[in-house]
Amino acid sequence: MSTTAQPQQDMREILRPYLVLNPHLRVNVTVINWENAWSKISAAADSGQGPDLVELGSTWIAAIAAKNALEPISLQQQKEVGGDKVFFPALWVTTHQHNQGEVFAIPWYAGARVAYYRSDLFKKAGVKPNEAFANWGSFKQAMQKINGIDFEGKKVAALGYPGKNDSDILHNIAPWIWNAGGDFLSADRKSASIFSPETMQAISFYTSFANEGLVPLSALEKDSVQIESGFFTNQYAVIFSGPWVLKMFNTPKSKGGQMGTVAAKNFGVASYPAGIKGNQTFFSGSDLAMMRSSKNKEEAWNLLKYLVSQRAQVKFSQLSGMLPARLDALYDPSLMQDPHYAEFVKQVSLGRHYPVVPAWAQLESVFRTNIAKIVTTVSGQQGAQSQALIKRNLEQASRQANVILLGERR
Repeated sequence: MSTTAQPQQDMREILRPYLVLNPHLRVNVTVINWENAWSKISAAADSGQGPDLVELGSTWIAAIAAKNALEPISLQQQKEVGGDKVFFPALWVTTHQHNQGEVFAIPWYAGARVAYYRSDLFKKAGVKPNEAFANWGSFKQAMQKINGIDFEGKKVAALGYPGKNDSDILHNIAPWIWNAGGDFLSADRKSASIFSPETMQAISFYTSFANEGLVPLSALEKDSVQIESGFFTNQYAVIFSGPWVLKMFNTPKSKGGQMGTVAAKNFGVASYPAGIKGNQTFFSGSDLAMMRSSKNKEEAWNLLKYLVSQRAQVKFSQLSGMLPARLDALYDPSLMQDPHYAEFVKQVSLGRHYPVVPAWAQLESVFRTNIAKIVTTVSGQQGAQSQALIKRNLEQASRQANVILLGERR
């Protein structure tokens, strides 16, 4: 996928050491955008014709494996890459279906979400970051204190988060749901659990920031990229985003980055504020898998094994800004020398992934659509009317999700 700024060139750089050692091989790389990757890969799985090796978003493995399109990875092969213990637990669970042991992919890189905050504005407002991000109550108080603070003659909003136009809206709200004790599916993954008091509490709290003017209503018309841009240009004191923001702060402006800007010189990272059930963050990434249709399975496995090695994952992280999926690569000295990266890594130890079920792509669409409706319609509403809207949309999401799950079991 087009995860780096220049994916073809970057993949050539990652592959170069491997091809030097294997001059008889030629590796053809096809780059596709995230926006149409699912439809293309799903079509290849249905047709039985695809590449030898394929990158899959971490939520996709169960669905593609259910089509009988992926080559199982044996226990011996798993041992060759270090086994489950060398990878982030939150990513290893994506390599196989829930409650099934057969592995179909190996984690390649990871993405997680943390809070980015303006350290200079926090200091000016007299807010201590460790206290601000301690829990929901202290976070709300900190945002109230910071909201409207002056920076170079302009008022800065306390918090920025996107709304209905953002494809990542579910990723943004998932940690709040988990930290309230809610979830999307039941423990056995057979029914929806999103319609619950815990989820209602989480969404009520999340939307209260816009209702109380701590998130500008204009932010709800934006997507994640525009919100990040707003943080770079001093519009918001806090946003929640991934490691690619660190990459932007370390990239010169001549190459499209933010190095040297006021925001780049004055920021910190923190965990999500803890709810009553913890302070987990959303964790995702990409895995690599072999297609069952491959005519070059031995070569495909050897290449996969190289790409998930410590050396290749460190290199990919340097080029993309994403986190390595391997723990030994995660703590590589070349990455840890950046104090912000080291702090980021410390904050994501409680990463959590979505339920791993074949129908997740359909379920995610249902959850995302209904939560987008909530964020859009609840903004500016208060009290009983707001609660009724949240309840109605969560009930609808639950009903639609259960129809999908029932169809999957038939």
